[in-house]
Amino acid sequence: MKITQIPMGTHNAQLTCYLQDPCTEMPALDRCPAILIFPGGAYAFCSDREADPVALAFLNAGYNAFVLRYSVSQNCPVEEVYTNAFAEAQEAMDYLHQNAGDLHIDPEQIAVVGFSAGGHLAASVGTMGRVRPAAMLLGYAVFSVPGKALGMELPDLLQQVDDQTPPAFLFATQGDHLVPATQSLQFATLLAERKIPYEMHIFAYGDHGFSTGSRHIANPHNPENPETAVWQGMALGFLNHIFNHDVLVPAPEEVKEFCLDMKIGTLLDTPQSAALIQQLLPELAQYVQQEPGSRGISVNNLQFYSNKMFDEEKLAALNEALAKLN
Repeated sequence: MKITQIPMGTHNAQLTCYLQDPCTEMPALDRCPAILIFPGGAYAFCSDREADPVALAFLNAGYNAFVLRYSVSQNCPVEEVYTNAFAEAQEAMDYLHQNAGDLHIDPEQIAVVGFSAGGHLAASVGTMGRVRPAAMLLGYAVFSVPGKALGMELPDLLQQVDDQTPPAFLFATQGDHLVPATQSLQFATLLAERKIPYEMHIFAYGDHGFSTGSRHIANPHNPENPETAVWQGMALGFLNHIFNHDVLVPAPEEVKEFCLDMKIGTLLDTPQSAALIQQLLPELAQYVQQEPGSRGISVNNLQFYSNKMFDEEKLAALNEALAKLN
């Protein structure tokens, strides 16, 4: 293993590179996936517990690992912390892409992982970066901070999710007293709305800052937490799917004949079937106006999951009329 340190930015930020030693016995190490790590620390410091131990865990899984100790309020004016940290994070991404050959990494398989405030920085790169990672691992991450809760104004990342946001693996604990797990739930909901692949684990036990959950990084404030330690194996499985371009959710086969199994949106967008709905089941059109998300499911599915919202005889009449359009 080689360890090198690369300066980033102008406030003593540093990128520590943990690199596998390629050899003829292990040819896969000549082109490894990469993980860029952002430790937490409320943008006041970079936690050692969420830096090297995480890097070594990924190194052991065949990754080349990179830890960015970014600008924090210990070494940077507080009003400039986020601006500098975000710039350094983007510089680190640029460095990995521009030096992929020398670093023995696959530029198409670069993921980021961040914890707490480091999760905010990782998600910033994923939602707003000029070079986006292939995937994000976000541990008990901060996504939205009211006002200047950390002494500085931070972008609300719940407002930044777009179609280019990469897949995400989220993990947190229900008992987190600093960053509620509901923040992860909100972020996952935004990903789901855009059909961006994600995986999420909210562990019942444990508090903020569990990192790898291992005994050797435990302290009186952050005890060993074997229940949460499993996130690493789960995350590696998720990344394998993403890097292999696996279809995580196969798209259902589109129904092409007019019937109650056709998507409601398709029926309402087609003049002939829309007219039949207005004539025979106008309450369906009214419901979709109130709940536009229902356009993506079929009438039959809506009827089933709503515990028979519509009159069965009206549905049968609509289905019979739709069939005559085929």
